[in-house]
Amino acid sequence: YSDPKEFFSRTYLTDGLSTLLVGAAKRLSDTGGDPVVELQTNFGGGKTHSMLALYHMAGESKAEDLPGLDQLLADSEVSVPSKINRAVLVGTSRGPQDVISVKGGKEIKTTWGELAWQLGGADAFELIAENDAKGIAPGSNLLEEVFNQCTPSLILVDEWVAYLRQI
Repeated sequence: YSDPKEFFSRTYLTDGLSTLLVGAAKRLSDTGGDPVVELQTNFGGGKTHSMLALYHMAGESKAEDLPGLDQLLADSEVSVPSKINRAVLVGTSRGPQDVISVKGGKEIKTTWGELAWQLGGADAFELIAENDAKGIAPGSNLLEEVFNQCTPSLILVDEWVAYLRQI
């Protein structure tokens, strides 16, 4: 699952997964696509596999070098930008009181801080550092600034309800 080429060589691109990947590629290349996609399936229905496919498509390997995905994107006449900022937030990986220590001795206290750090490192985090320190959500103006600074970006969120239950 960690090697993008191996992942796509073993992945059957169903109609649903193909639609998801093409829509995301369009969004990332600013040619269409939905800004938010909610994956809803029963246990074992492919949510994690779909998120891994998106993660790898937006990763360091060129999409054109990933077996199956290369043909899908070519057939759809869409490409993926070469540099996409990614953030992955998993609700079961940490609790609301957990603090993350990152390079430079910074401590991240909130999900918003973690999101900014993953997308754009220290520069993006600095935009919401005061909110993070106080433990309050930043306003939409600050988040928009982070997203504009880090565009294009892919944000994957899993097990959000588990995280919210802890709050």
